[in-house]
Amino acid sequence: MRAFIASLALGIAACSSHHHDPNPAKANVVPQPAEPAMAATSEGPPGSQDLAPLADLGNRLGAEGQHRPAVAVTPEKLFTALAGKGVKLQTQHQVLASVAAASYCALGVTTDSVAIAVCEYPTHRDAEAGRAMLDRRYAKLVPDAVRAVNGSTLVTVANAGSRPELRDRVLTTFAAL
Repeated sequence: MRAFIASLALGIAACSSHHHDPNPAKANVVPQPAEPAMAATSEGPPGSQDLAPLADLGNRLGAEGQHRPAVAVTPEKLFTALAGKGVKLQTQHQVLASVAAASYCALGVTTDSVAIAVCEYPTHRDAEAGRAMLDRRYAKLVPDAVRAVNGSTLVTVANAGSRPELRDRVLTTFAAL
């Protein structure tokens, strides 16, 4: 579940990049519908009626994928190196980079639900600024997240509090690239 929250915070939080709630604890609260989702009076699909913030998500992801900065450590390079170190990723996919003030991001999730987000920035300074922003913005939402910068790439390892050896293997592998 925490890996899902981490991926949500790093990838699918398009709305949070435009609106920052000063009370991040409210982000964990799932709103309860006033009536059952399948009520006979329902005129459409259950859920939010305001999907406008997600309308352009595909185009945004496409643009981020086409305008990746030249970096020494790409997500693909890290994920391949981790596989060589015995870290099996159950899933890996591109996530919305603007949430991390990055140019491009990808998320890998291990079979143990440890989330590994890798974001590319134009410069080392931008990566450090992204790290600081993520540390501030998501400290309460993902309290066990650990971040490191290598060149102009930032890695975030979340949900690894109970797996410190895995977290350390990811960070050591990332630093060596």
